[in-house]
Amino acid sequence: MSMVVYVLGLVVIAAVAVVIAGPLLWAHAAPAPGPLPGDPERYRLEKEKELAYAAIKEADFDLQMGKLSSEDHATLRAKYEAKALAALAALERRE
Repeated sequence: MSMVVYVLGLVVIAAVAVVIAGPLLWAHAAPAPGPLPGDPERYRLEKEKELAYAAIKEADFDLQMGKLSSEDHATLRAKYEAKALAALAALERRE
C-alpha cells in the first residue's frame, strides 16, 4: 500500500513540474514587434530613428558627465534631432 502512495506522489510531482516548466521548455518564439522583414525601407527608417534617439540620449549623458561642452552638445543634439525627425516624417509618409 505504501509503495502505491509513493508512486502516486511521484506522478503528482512530475505532473506539477511539467505544468510549471512547460511554458519555459516549449515556448514558441513570438514575432518581434516592428516592421515586417519584407519591407527593408521601413526597417531602415525605424533603425535610423532608434539610432538617432540613442545618440541624443548619449549626448545628454555626456553633457551631464562633463565630457561635452554646452556648444558641442547643442550641435550634436540638433544634428540627431534632425535625423530623427527626418526618419519620423519618412515613416509617416509611408503609412
